[in-house]
Amino acid sequence: MRYRSLAISAVGVVIAFAITATSPGRVAADAAQCQQVSIPVTLSSLDPTAYHIAGKLCWQGTLAGKTMQLLVHGYTYDQNYWDFPYQQPAYSYVTAATQAGYATLAIDRIGVGQSDHPLPELVTTISEGYTIHEIVQDLHSGTIGSTAFPKVVLVGHSLGTLIAWQEAATYQDVSGVIASGWLHTLNPTAAASILAATYPADLDPKFANSGLPVGYVTTLPGTRGPLFYNTADADPNVIALDEQMKQTGTDGEELTFPAGEDPLLTLSIHAPVLAAVGQSDSIFCVPLLLSCNTNTAVKNREQAFYNPDTCLEGYALPGSGHDMNLHLNATTWFNAANDWIARRVGATATTDPTQPCAP
Repeated sequence: MRYRSLAISAVGVVIAFAITATSPGRVAADAAQCQQVSIPVTLSSLDPTAYHIAGKLCWQGTLAGKTMQLLVHGYTYDQNYWDFPYQQPAYSYVTAATQAGYATLAIDRIGVGQSDHPLPELVTTISEGYTIHEIVQDLHSGTIGSTAFPKVVLVGHSLGTLIAWQEAATYQDVSGVIASGWLHTLNPTAAASILAATYPADLDPKFANSGLPVGYVTTLPGTRGPLFYNTADADPNVIALDEQMKQTGTDGEELTFPAGEDPLLTLSIHAPVLAAVGQSDSIFCVPLLLSCNTNTAVKNREQAFYNPDTCLEGYALPGSGHDMNLHLNATTWFNAANDWIARRVGATATTDPTQPCAP
């Protein structure tokens, strides 16, 4: 286990929200405290080149003793996906998790947002899995936030789920995985739709003067609504803000999507897993053909890709498209995720899960 220094600057106390305890793991809220962090990483054990990943560490009350949720965003998003700056707390997974008694670390993945941008061919699902492993080790050791977190749960969304799979399967050092916004079988037309909606980042007005090398991509203007939302279940203002806040992906990620979907990878995961998807996610769900209608349907679709000792559960958010965090009923999903962690992992570092998985 390596101990590494990192720069942490407090950003102070943010807004408080009052709630009523309604289920295990739910606590009354005071105010979330957050710190910006800069975490040194490398892209592999063979390459000593140092990069930095930006993130935000948040908690309520005392930081010590909490189960940590490491939040890994999807393709062309950044850490704001987990704490979306619109009508808080309705679209804030971070707020829901900290109110429920967890600590969260939401990061900009390498090559995104405030994090460093290596050559795009170096930014792959494999190298990103390695950077997440380094962060998990830092969380375990107490390097981040001067607090050791014995229990770390990876919470991925979309491409972040592939990266979470990579980390959990390869390094076996997390207590649970929430795999949201990605299933093993895609809508046959989805890949073509995603590729058709992306173009070089340097052609986009937002990134034209960013100096990003060739190989960084982003979404074409006006495509995020059709791709990532069930517009009947989403606020158009959220979609418009999402368009403004879009980020980048890389050719290296696109080329390594197939490696991330390899069933042998997820069969190597032994921590508890929750597979979660929006009921109307057009990337993964096709009526009658690829059902996402119920929790059971999602579990049945994914069961063969996981070991029995993951105690796999499925979750379908009614009406939601791909971006579960950004639909009108997102808080329903937030509560389900936090309750699952309490049941399968334990709400704190010292509490046992209420429904432990079989060894």
